Amino acid sequence: MAESIQKEDWERFRALGSVPPSIREIVLRSWVRSRDSVGLRGLKCAPSVADDELRAIRQRNHRLRRAARDAVARAGYMLDGAGAMLLLCDRSGMVLDATGDARVRSRGAENHLHPGGRWDERAIGTNAIGTALHLGQPVSIAGVEHFCEEIQRWSCAAAPVRDPMTKRILGAVDISAPSDENLRQGAALSVSLAMQIEDALRLLGLQEHQILIDRLLARRGRGGEELLLLDRYGNRVWASENFARIEERISAGGRVLDELAASPAPGDESDPRALAGRMREALPEADVNLISENGEALGLMLAFASQRPRQAAAQAGLAAIAETGPALAAICAEALELVKSGVPLLIKGAVGSGKETLARALHAAGPLAQLPLEVVDCSLLDAEGLRAAQGGLAGAAGGMLARLAETGGTLVLDEPAETPLGVQALLAQALAHLGRESGVPVQFISLSSVPLSERLAAGALRADLHFRLSGAVLRLPALAERRADLEPLARRFSDLYSDRRKGSVLRFTPAAMLRLQTHGWPGNLRELRNLIEALSATSFSRLIDVADLPQAIAQGPGKARDDTLRDRERAEILDALAQCGGNMTETARRLGISRSTLYLKLEQYGVPRSRRG
Repeated sequence: MAESIQKEDWERFRALGSVPPSIREIVLRSWVRSRDSVGLRGLKCAPSVADDELRAIRQRNHRLRRAARDAVARAGYMLDGAGAMLLLCDRSGMVLDATGDARVRSRGAENHLHPGGRWDERAIGTNAIGTALHLGQPVSIAGVEHFCEEIQRWSCAAAPVRDPMTKRILGAVDISAPSDENLRQGAALSVSLAMQIEDALRLLGLQEHQILIDRLLARRGRGGEELLLLDRYGNRVWASENFARIEERISAGGRVLDELAASPAPGDESDPRALAGRMREALPEADVNLISENGEALGLMLAFASQRPRQAAAQAGLAAIAETGPALAAICAEALELVKSGVPLLIKGAVGSGKETLARALHAAGPLAQLPLEVVDCSLLDAEGLRAAQGGLAGAAGGMLARLAETGGTLVLDEPAETPLGVQALLAQALAHLGRESGVPVQFISLSSVPLSERLAAGALRADLHFRLSGAVLRLPALAERRADLEPLARRFSDLYSDRRKGSVLRFTPAAMLRLQTHGWPGNLRELRNLIEALSATSFSRLIDVADLPQAIAQGPGKARDDTLRDRERAEILDALAQCGGNMTETARRLGISRSTLYLKLEQYGVPRSRRG
């Protein structure tokens, strides 16, 4: 790396301000900036920090160091014994890591050209690291071009490292060697390393986005809220379809979410915790959730109460649920009386059996219908959020509880048995505060797919939490226990999805309906709803026959070797009934039994009679 000036040029500039005719423009400008800085004259080494402070600085830059790890290791191997060393620096010019030729590194320690040394221009004058960070471009500085005399025994080449997402400078990578060494290809190597680190940062960002999307998918489906997903920088990763309406509502004085995200305090550009704090302060009505992985905060999920008008079909009313069949009619009537009395209600049922749908319908039909309804996924509760809720703060998972303490309403606890054991005492205290001390009406409804008494006996559920939630218990039967409801349920879901697509409703042949009625439905209402939605999207004729059903349903009940005689008889009757299209007379003839016997068998097996023949 050739020097553009001689030592005499530097001396005349320092003494008289004379500008050497052959000096490079970037060096001259840096010299002028350095001359105007106080305290640089006579420096023999860069300022440095103690080990404890260096550890803290490294921790703040752990993402840069992680992305640079492989590239630095490879370059260090190449430079070992080659008379040069590599330095990774943060945005302030602080050396985070050093590798390369051990002899050169030892010599560099004399000038603090090692981890803990600070090499920005204001600290040590013109040098490749500080000047590259100042200009935001690759820079090479050779020998006497350095502003401080003691540093002139070095030649170096540095390139800035930018975050691929924000284009902000995160730091610099530098190749340094004694000025009497031939630093070949130093500039090209530093630029190449910077590009490798930026590629690693880009990949790291994609991996973080995937984690954020996975967390979003785990939360979606609760309904009743609009969601916004932000990465660590406040960039939008995803927003729900109607989120624009929420943003119009919360905008005040021109300050919107994007402006909040784009105005970080110095040093917290990639700190989601700082971003979460600003969001919670500015948007108290939002449930601001910090998304972390292995202890590192990656982004935020903001949830707002939905402002969409509720569609009657989508938000099934209590009357619509009761119309499904006599079993549910009795359950709905009993549940409504319990809600009117204010007693805590526990709804038990298999996954997908419609527990949350019933809870929402009870809220809409109950005395607190004009107050908010909040659904809390108990598996996501944490101690910090619950303490914030009891302190009146709208933070993270406790934000919903804090809002209910102010307004009253219905609190739906989804799977309370999944509450982390260390958090259950805080949850019980928060519920006690809501129920007794808040002074507002609150209805508690819990939803559980597992027997809470079993969890209590196993020591996985605290007794105080269990008894606080189990004032009255209702069991919601699985779909397989109410096969007579299949036809009205299929019709109701068909009405819903045909309305959404502005098409005609689905119709089912008797054989297809029979297959639906005899299917086991392990996924309950959720499985049926998903099936009807898929058929509504794919059927052109709108008439569903057995061949249009998924294979697991179309092939009918299985015939395992350990089936009982009763199981085999039931399967044979159902197969014959399906093959005869629901015609009772033809089915009885095929089976060799009378119609009255066939009716009796169907009644024993809980299979509804077809209206045909």
